[in-house]
Amino acid sequence: MTDELLVNGCLREDSRYQQALYDKYKAEMFMVCMRYAKSKAEAEDFLQDGFVQVFRDLHQFDTAKGSLQGWVRRVVVNKVLQHLRKKKLQFASADVADFSNQLPNNEDVLSMLSAKEIIQLIQQLPDGYRVVFSLFMLEGFSHQEIAEQLNISESTSKSQLHKARHSLQRSVNELISS
Repeated sequence: MTDELLVNGCLREDSRYQQALYDKYKAEMFMVCMRYAKSKAEAEDFLQDGFVQVFRDLHQFDTAKGSLQGWVRRVVVNKVLQHLRKKKLQFASADVADFSNQLPNNEDVLSMLSAKEIIQLIQQLPDGYRVVFSLFMLEGFSHQEIAEQLNISESTSKSQLHKARHSLQRSVNELISS
């Protein structure tokens, strides 16, 4: 079934098409939500609220201007960010000049871990680290976009990313040495 058929069916409020759209993207969007959530239950709440927003805003999607998958992902991420802003996440500010932006390349180590293990490591990060890391590394947001979305400075975004990377590196090292 094409995205255009899915969208048109959903816009007619046909529950079969709504179920088909949900089924098509639920697993991928759940994994997106898991990267921001502290628990499976919280990710499920994010997912549900995200799809409510998808169906509410579907009339805004233009099949000629992009993929439905990308649009759904953006709506879900924005809904997650709304939840996180309501929580008033705490971000420790720091001078980004104190940090290097790169960690040693350990792709071999990461290839030894399963996707589930990687998600679990991300979930263990403090809220600010986890959110900035996910937005930058996994969603492709720039530090400027992250700063605008989270109402923080770009330097805070950069320092949170740096701290998240180092924390993940320590966790990975502990995991493989045990």
